[in-house]
Amino acid sequence: MKTRLTFFAALFPLMLAMSLLSACGGGKTAEGDSFAAEVKLFERTTAPDKLSSWNLVQSDGKLMRLNTATVAYDLNSPLFSDYSSKLRAIYLPKGGKISYNGNGADPFVFPNGAVIVKTFYYPKATGSDAGYIGAQAVSHQTVQGNSIDLSKNHLVETRLLVKQADGRWLGLPYVWDDDQKDASLKIGGDVKRVELVSDNGSHQKISYQVPSAQQCQQCHATTSAGGGELLPIGTKAHHLNKTYVYGTGAKNQLDNLNDLGMLSGYISAAAAPKAADWSDASQTLDARAKGYLEANCAHCHSTTGQAQQSGLLLGFNQTANPLIDSIKRGICKKPLAYGGPGLPYQYDIVPGSPETSILLYRTSHTDSESVMPVIGRAANHAEANAMLSAWIAGMAKAECSMP
Repeated sequence: MKTRLTFFAALFPLMLAMSLLSACGGGKTAEGDSFAAEVKLFERTTAPDKLSSWNLVQSDGKLMRLNTATVAYDLNSPLFSDYSSKLRAIYLPKGGKISYNGNGADPFVFPNGAVIVKTFYYPKATGSDAGYIGAQAVSHQTVQGNSIDLSKNHLVETRLLVKQADGRWLGLPYVWDDDQKDASLKIGGDVKRVELVSDNGSHQKISYQVPSAQQCQQCHATTSAGGGELLPIGTKAHHLNKTYVYGTGAKNQLDNLNDLGMLSGYISAAAAPKAADWSDASQTLDARAKGYLEANCAHCHSTTGQAQQSGLLLGFNQTANPLIDSIKRGICKKPLAYGGPGLPYQYDIVPGSPETSILLYRTSHTDSESVMPVIGRAANHAEANAMLSAWIAGMAKAECSMP
């Protein structure tokens, strides 16, 4: 009996450590879906050439896994990135907490030493050209988890957003090597040749753009017209207020972060704002369109973003607020900074007339003069454009007139 008690006494600390380590990653995960290692942090001047040096993700060429010290998350309506899929995760230093903000506009405030990890990948598909990555076009991702099976998927890039000791965020793009075992730092960005294969069997060749560190700043400097300090974009209450399937089962993401001791100031998911899933046909077209425009446009189209001079406001609070002038939301609004393709396009949104609305024209084109967003899109999001078209068509028709 004494021997058994001694054995369990020795085993208990190990069991406790394993339990705590699992909790840091959002709960118990399937065996092999994550790994444990000390995360290493670097500053702007010491950023390593290889992604593996951070110990945030790990790949053996067969499976890419998140560190158990990270927590995976998803968004209600994510940014469209040329039909790629994404695995996102948050890392906090020991004792660090995220300051919750439930106003539906501002991102959460992270402690120094926090890292946001976003890996872009494509489900494999058979293309027509061996010089291109054969990629299945995924219009709206439903796959979740803590790992990526590389027998079925191809890794493209991992972007890190790191909050440094001085409180500033640093954006770093890493491009995955051909053997899929590690990724290399590409400060100047990169271009990958991708052949998209849609569900209907059609093929499209694109030049997938990995943004440079400077381009990271253009989008993420959301409070300084694209020229100042970086901020996270997706980590807002209304984006994160949804269910994620963890190893222990499904759970609301905000509740999960709070239960792990990672949030301060949080009340409940019921009290938090929630953006619509643009692909969910059970929700109204109005809610779906506003959720999509917030995720894809509002980082620039706000009073402090890079496109502030346009006067077009597409943020979650702005499009959902009846007190905001409808013209500022694009209704019968003439563009201030875009020359446009000419007649019949004169207004951002013409109620009842998607075929003459500049907003839909720009989301449906990829040429450099027209494409929106201007960074990170080489393909048209056909399914979302169809939704936006139906949204505009369903508006009560109105005659827009010159001021």
